[in-house]
Amino acid sequence: MGTKKIPKTRNGNIVLVLIITIMMVTHSHGFKLEICNELEGRYRRLVYKCWSRDNDFGWRQNWPDQIRDWSFAMSLFHTFFYCHFHTGYGRVDKQLVASWNMKEQCGDRSTCTWVVKKDGLYLRHWKTIYYSNKYGNERWNEYVQHDILKKSWS
Repeated sequence: MGTKKIPKTRNGNIVLVLIITIMMVTHSHGFKLEICNELEGRYRRLVYKCWSRDNDFGWRQNWPDQIRDWSFAMSLFHTFFYCHFHTGYGRVDKQLVASWNMKEQCGDRSTCTWVVKKDGLYLRHWKTIYYSNKYGNERWNEYVQHDILKKSWS
């Protein structure tokens, strides 16, 4: 008689709100991976297969200057993608890790671009350069790319 109990509906709503909040924090940030074929020469076709714990994208192929991408919600910690790349120059088995640390390595964008070239697999790093006119009342930015070799063909 002297004790107050929380009604079941209110207690249930609090638990539901906590679960929804946790899910929003861990899966709310979108991320995109790109595979870009920049092969030159005789063997220019790229064949690859990528998969994660949740998705299997199957075998795909890119011709020169073709880009394929996929978007996903990145978890709070990391998301692993495993890929097999095959070209006329060799093959590479690579684990592509999408994590907050990787977002910093990829640059200022929410996209990680993996570039396939004649000598191997590169990670494209984007840097934003900000410009303004001499009065400072107009500003614009430009993305500058820099490719970093991550793995040579074997």
